[in-house]
Amino acid sequence: MKTHVRELHQTVMEMEMAYFTMPDVNSPRTGMQLQPGEVFPVSEVVKTGEDQTYLKLADGRGWAFTHSSRDGRQLCERLSPEEARAKMQDMPRPGEMYAGVMERMMRERPELVQQLLSDPEMAAGLANPETMAPWITLGFGEFFWRFWGRAKNGGKAKYSAMLEAASLVTIFLGANGQKERRIFGDAFGRHFRWRKNERAFSGCPSLTGAAEPSSFFTMAETVEPAAKKQKTEDGEAEVKTEPEEKEKDAVKIKGEKIKEAVAFHTNDTTMNVMVSSGGSLLMPLSDGGIRHLLAGARASVGLKSGRYMFEAKIVEMVMRAEDGPKPSPKHVLRLGFSTSQSQLLMGHAATDICFDMEGFLLHDKKRSSLGLPARYGKGNVLAVLINLDKASPNAFTISLFKDGKRACEPQPLPESLHGKVLFPTINYRNVAVSANFGSSPQVALPFTCHMVQDAYASHSSVTAADSSTEFEVVFPCCLPDQGAFDWLDMFKAKHPNYTELSDRMILDWAEKSGITAPKVQTNNDKPEFRFGISDMDDLSIRRMIQCMAALQKRHYIIMELRGNLSKETRVASLGQFFDASFKKKAYVVMGTPDADFKKKNLELMLKEKQEQSDAQFKKEKEEAARKKALEKKQKEAEKAKKKAEKERQKKLEEMKKAAEKAKKEAERKKAEAEGRQIEEEEEETKDVEMEEDEVEEEEVDEVEVDEEAPKVTLTAEEKKVTFRKLPLPDIPEQLLNTSFTKFSLPELDEGFDDLHYEWSAKGPAAAQTLQKWVLERKLTSRVEDLAPSMWFKTKWAAWQKLFHQWQSKQMEYRTKVQKKATEKAQKEAKKQQALKLAEAKAAAEKAKKEQEKAEAKDDETKEEEEVKAEEEEKVDPMQVDEEEEEEEEAVDFEALDIFGVDEVDDIGGGMPLYKDFGSEDWTLMTLCFELHLMSHAFKKDCDDTDRKGIILDHLGFYYNRYYSKPLTAKSYGVENEQELIALAKDCVFVNKDKVMESLLDEEIEYPQVFVKICEESRRHRALLLDMGDESAKLKFSGAAKGSMTSAGGAKGADSKGAKGQAKGGFGKGPMPVGPMGSQQMNPMAAMANMAMKGGNSEKFIGKNGGKPMENLWKTYGNYMENIWKTYGKLWKTYGNLWKTYGNLWKTYGKPMENLWNTYGKLWKNIWKTYGKLW
Repeated sequence: MKTHVRELHQTVMEMEMAYFTMPDVNSPRTGMQLQPGEVFPVSEVVKTGEDQTYLKLADGRGWAFTHSSRDGRQLCERLSPEEARAKMQDMPRPGEMYAGVMERMMRERPELVQQLLSDPEMAAGLANPETMAPWITLGFGEFFWRFWGRAKNGGKAKYSAMLEAASLVTIFLGANGQKERRIFGDAFGRHFRWRKNERAFSGCPSLTGAAEPSSFFTMAETVEPAAKKQKTEDGEAEVKTEPEEKEKDAVKIKGEKIKEAVAFHTNDTTMNVMVSSGGSLLMPLSDGGIRHLLAGARASVGLKSGRYMFEAKIVEMVMRAEDGPKPSPKHVLRLGFSTSQSQLLMGHAATDICFDMEGFLLHDKKRSSLGLPARYGKGNVLAVLINLDKASPNAFTISLFKDGKRACEPQPLPESLHGKVLFPTINYRNVAVSANFGSSPQVALPFTCHMVQDAYASHSSVTAADSSTEFEVVFPCCLPDQGAFDWLDMFKAKHPNYTELSDRMILDWAEKSGITAPKVQTNNDKPEFRFGISDMDDLSIRRMIQCMAALQKRHYIIMELRGNLSKETRVASLGQFFDASFKKKAYVVMGTPDADFKKKNLELMLKEKQEQSDAQFKKEKEEAARKKALEKKQKEAEKAKKKAEKERQKKLEEMKKAAEKAKKEAERKKAEAEGRQIEEEEEETKDVEMEEDEVEEEEVDEVEVDEEAPKVTLTAEEKKVTFRKLPLPDIPEQLLNTSFTKFSLPELDEGFDDLHYEWSAKGPAAAQTLQKWVLERKLTSRVEDLAPSMWFKTKWAAWQKLFHQWQSKQMEYRTKVQKKATEKAQKEAKKQQALKLAEAKAAAEKAKKEQEKAEAKDDETKEEEEVKAEEEEKVDPMQVDEEEEEEEEAVDFEALDIFGVDEVDDIGGGMPLYKDFGSEDWTLMTLCFELHLMSHAFKKDCDDTDRKGIILDHLGFYYNRYYSKPLTAKSYGVENEQELIALAKDCVFVNKDKVMESLLDEEIEYPQVFVKICEESRRHRALLLDMGDESAKLKFSGAAKGSMTSAGGAKGADSKGAKGQAKGGFGKGPMPVGPMGSQQMNPMAAMANMAMKGGNSEKFIGKNGGKPMENLWKTYGNYMENIWKTYGKLWKTYGNLWKTYGNLWKTYGKPMENLWNTYGKLWKNIWKTYGKLW
């Protein structure tokens, strides 16, 4: 048995073609292979750009491919459905083999089958034809080997039965079974496995993973290379003859030949091509990173008919030790043809075609394998032949020859190249190539062929050399994100002889050289060089190109968007082109574009919109198809499951009946042999109910209509767009913000020979356009290079010192108050103790006198005198503690005029105004000062009158720049910067231009006004909270509280720094905070406002009255009186408020009237209950 398995494995390893899990020769193999001559259905065909086709087998076995990946020979061919059915009929069916083997085993060894059926798992496996059929073809023995371990545990008898059954099946199949095992065995068996967590067999891939076949293929009967020796049936070896050459000798044609010598003009070569030795030897530049780029050269003679060839000999292969990653392959040589307007690097467009060293044919970003055995090397002579002769059987083909021998069959030219003039083109890297265009080949071909130099004038077209003595160097000056690169593409299309010098050109050059560029870029003007190759990432390519540009006579366009707008960079670039033959010309591209640009802009916008629509349509279509396929697969799986279960039950019953019948027959024969007579039991004849086949309703497949993607159009708003928005900005935002203020237009005195204006902005109008753009940019951009000045640092340091001093003072005062409270408590305790002792002493004396009184018999006069003396001896509690407490200065803190305080550190008795500040109050005060200081510092540090202040959108950036910490609105319990400014509305505000401004003067002698503002705000919030308005509560997070300053303190002056303010108050700006402040109200108005909103006044007056009202009087009783004293003079200042807000009564009169009607009785009851308190 083990020998059989080894032989089978060896057979599998010798098979020709393997399966892959995915359509890729590099993907993992499944372990299965196809056999020569095998016919197999295919459900999906995927064709790649390498002239390779991948086939997905409909039975779920995996993917195969039509051509060998080693030598390119064809392995599979497509059959028509008729041919496939004819071949499939001759192939054995697993089900037939299964039925034959089981029938013979039940007939000859019924007791063995009965023993096997006694095991439920074995019975389930044997009764399932879908499971057993493939294993019969593989070899029944290997099926039982799967149960070896379980059989050992089941007993020796079962194990012996399995081995015996395996041996019998091998014998039963005999010689006829070997072929079937080769055809079907590995295809099914390798995917059949036992699931440990299920008590059943896994489904066979040919049944569970099957799909509807769309076509049929067959393996080639002979798959060996043509050049190998083949053995005949008689065992003799014969050598296959070489195929007949398809090309014939050239026929002499009458006509005039070209007179010009074939050459490589400068305009038709890349900048790294070095031509020498009469223009036939091409060498590469090998310094720095430019050596990794492909070099391209196009000959000056093109072909439009006839049959011609040219040669290229590899003279040298540059070998250089490389550190780190490098492009692969290192040496490249591509030979082919391209049109005059095609790019010089072939293989990336539909206008060229070429052969490469790897054995591929390249065209339009597709690689087709030719199955060439080896790469080219030094000394090899390669010839490329193009046949454009319509009368030739090989018309419109291209062929490759190596050292005079054909390397591949004639390859058809793509339709896009028919009728075009094709020029010989050579691409190379790290090799030196000698080109030979005629008139004699270096190595003769099997036939004669004209060379390009001998081309007839009627068959060719000659590109004349540029006879110009002056060459233009164009410097475009465009505004960022205003169509600069679209204009550049249009300019290059009109002037194909101009060579672009820019970073985007280098990036495109690298990609066409096979070097993977960074996928993520940040801008169009200066894309990042992150190739992972040190010689390229160090920008040595840019330096070499700048050096070579001044040495090569050609037209250039210098596309440096930011550099061309900077005078310093322009002057440096002009200095590189020192030769007098270069004429430097500035193109100013600003203003309103011309009609051609507008038309092109709309075309590009429509194309981009259509591509997005097509991508979305394709995505939706694929999703719909996926869902439909999934539903269909689920239905088929359910249907197959039901059918399999039905067949399994039926087969199991038949096997049991057959086993019983065979057993009875054996017993009958045994009895006859022993001479015994057995009564034959009458077989019960049961009516066999013919099960009607269920007529399944065949689902009618919906005819899929190849729906086209919808055509999109531009909306009216889109048509008004002057410049389309590119996926990337032209210049990075940060870099643009630091440089746009230095932008200028080119002048003749910088070194330009001419100034040219492309669009509407010409001369002074262009300067005005630039100036307007810069001004608008200032109003919306950040000052990236802004640095805090010494003025800011001084003010900030003084605040930090003073802030710390205030916090220390608050801590000292709280400690002092706590200490006094402790001392007072101790004195009170001592006083109470002395009082108790005096009372005890007096009680003792009284008791003694009462006793004496009872014993004496004095008259009434004596008694009265004793009573009088007793009253005089009563203890006076106030005399127990004769120490007098020091009288402290009484300060009514709640009735204090906040803005009338001269010194916030001591409002009386050492009490600071900020004694009740919590962490939220300190944080809010810090925020107010930070925003105030930053608003003034920005104007000083920016020193630009065009910038009015800090734009709200950039508040976080400048805050981080000045204070070196982030500003997060959510840390202060708000959602955005606008709400954050509202927290400090008494110090800063946002104007109509979304610019933050300060309400306080720039120079504040002593910033204690921030303490007063914060204290007034704290009291007002406390009032609102007492009335139940929870929105007044500050919700600062730990991040905001942790951002408070913690530096040392400093001295300050009084608060006379506010704008035009009177003593301790505000002049210019909104009204002070508090009861008279903007958007705030006094306690009575707050109650009225709460009543209008349906608030709960019980929180204010208490449910049962008494104590809450008493506390209210203590807190706010003198409020109105103090307001009048503090703000009496404000009436004259704000007298005009009545004129402004007089209409408020008309608007809110009715609500007040309703308020009285609703709460009138409430006020009367309050007066009756708490009248005495007032």
